[in-house]
Amino acid sequence: MTLDAHPEDLLGAYVVEGCASATEASTVSRHVAECPTCAAEVDLLDSAVRRLAVGSPRQPEPALRERVLAAALAARPPRAAEVAPLLDAYLGQVSKLGRLLAGLSEPQWQLRPTGPHASVREMIGHLTANDGMVAADLDAYAVPRVPDVRRRWREQADVLVREVSRAGPAVLERDVRLAGKKVIRRPLREALTQRAFETWIHADDVRAALRLPADSPPPEQITRIVDFALRLLPGAMDAAGAGHPHQAIRLVLTGPGGGERHVPLSAALPVAPPGEVVGEVTLPAERFCRLLAGRVTVPEAGASTSGDATAVAHFLAVAVTMGCD
Repeated sequence: MTLDAHPEDLLGAYVVEGCASATEASTVSRHVAECPTCAAEVDLLDSAVRRLAVGSPRQPEPALRERVLAAALAARPPRAAEVAPLLDAYLGQVSKLGRLLAGLSEPQWQLRPTGPHASVREMIGHLTANDGMVAADLDAYAVPRVPDVRRRWREQADVLVREVSRAGPAVLERDVRLAGKKVIRRPLREALTQRAFETWIHADDVRAALRLPADSPPPEQITRIVDFALRLLPGAMDAAGAGHPHQAIRLVLTGPGGGERHVPLSAALPVAPPGEVVGEVTLPAERFCRLLAGRVTVPEAGASTSGDATAVAHFLAVAVTMGCD
């Protein structure tokens, strides 16, 4: 952008993707998101460009929509401090998955990803449905009736983000359904952590199908995923008939997002005393997240264990079932 240029002076260049740099385009995009007058001008210019270009249509870059959406979302008004980390983690994973999907060819949509789904297309439909459960509980279910599976998923995700942003921090305590084989209702703050978790895992499923390197979430997101899962795990152990009342495991997670946790092996465990520690499990925090998602088996996780072998085995066996599929 030149020293004298203002965003409103560059609307024409923006519409025809003629900005001098990605930074300039992002600046104009943020301005348009905040200025109704310029947004209306962009709509008029875009209509004119489409009419003039009828004789020689040009296919836009596949990732253009994802870049524009990311810039527009970044230009939203500041959110409450309690809401922002949860939404930003979810939005970050949505943006990464969106960029992957934008470049897929039709044959690539039919690839079989890691996990239980028969194709990338089927998996994204599953993800859209899981996002939609949370949105429906917030009275914001609005999957568009369009054949494009990527667009349906992305627009549903955007609706969910807008609703939470608009509602403010109090909505985080509202009970909504979690994804999973059984109906479980938990506060929205936990559901948002699960939505970011599942979106990351499915993005990595796509990466694996495309033979691309895996991606790791930021350490703070890994910490939230671990804490979310460990709150549910004692009840899951009881439901699986594998609970060990009044006993606990010491979980030592190494690497980014790691730390030491004391994990009850049954929801019947009283708050105090905390229960007898009967075993210890040590493995990298990210690898534990992948174990929770069912993307690595217990042997593949490579955990170091000690103590009561039965209690440890039950803990790990139930942990593998904590994913969203």
